[in-house]
Amino acid sequence: MADEPENLVLIQLREIRSDLQDVKAKQSEHDRRFDQIDKRFNDMDLLIDHALGLGMANKVKVRELDARQQESEARQRRMDDLMAQIERRLGKVEEKTDG
Repeated sequence: MADEPENLVLIQLREIRSDLQDVKAKQSEHDRRFDQIDKRFNDMDLLIDHALGLGMANKVKVRELDARQQESEARQRRMDDLMAQIERRLGKVEEKTDG
């Protein structure tokens, strides 16, 4: 009879040990999954930083292109004005030579 309580305690302890091993295995799996999730978040963070950097670089380039376009349009207007002046002067010269 003295062996029975001891066996019951040992049986329960073995079950507890088995349950603890299952919990540790599941915890290891969860830790592995969390590590994967952390890596994915880090990768996404790098991608977002890269995308934002590209966006800023593109914004700067667009500003530069806009400035160049405005300069080009101003230069074109000046050339149009000069061409109009040349045509007026040429017209006056032609009038004097024809008349």
